[in-house]
Amino acid sequence: GGESSDQWAPATPEGSAAMIHGFLDSIEPTVSDDEDDDRPDVEFVFRAKEEGEVRPQACQAVLVCGPGAATAYALSAFELKAAPWSLEVVKDTVVRTFPPPPRSPRFYVAAAAAEGAPPVAVALLDAPVPSDLAAAWSEAFLGAFGSAEVLVLDRIFRAGWRVFGDQVRPQEPHLCGLWTASWGAEGPTGSGASALAVLPAPNATEGLAAAI
Repeated sequence: GGESSDQWAPATPEGSAAMIHGFLDSIEPTVSDDEDDDRPDVEFVFRAKEEGEVRPQACQAVLVCGPGAATAYALSAFELKAAPWSLEVVKDTVVRTFPPPPRSPRFYVAAAAAEGAPPVAVALLDAPVPSDLAAAWSEAFLGAFGSAEVLVLDRIFRAGWRVFGDQVRPQEPHLCGLWTASWGAEGPTGSGASALAVLPAPNATEGLAAAI
């Protein structure tokens, strides 16, 4: 017998998408992929449980520490006093979701470096804030602290550090960061040996750090 002349054509993104949608339609033909999500937006609310010595709006800065190394650093580097504040999810807006909304961070006020210095708040997270909730969490958080400067301490695992070409990953521990234009081009510590290294592309922040 002769060889078959039939050939397999390479799959295209459009063809793959059509196949997936066709398969979904065969399972649930009455359900549209384009239906609006009518679930309520998840909201968070900041509460001061009692009158404390420091009001959130009086803080000059607030340090947000992610779980793990950042929280361990804050607990060892600063003298902290617990603050009666919480940032909780509004239960009426919660639907079944995974990962679930985070618990309230633990809030503290750091001991002043000098007498009369404005207070600095510290928020320690027990778990990461899910990316789809980061904007709502940040909105409630920033609204509570007014014009305070916000600093976020978090980490990128070495295995997740992205490099170009023959570049090598930095040795741990390695400190770098991103900052807004208000800090100037040289960053929060200025020029010289103590300047904070810039987080190199293509690495980027995501989730809570990006939202704030």
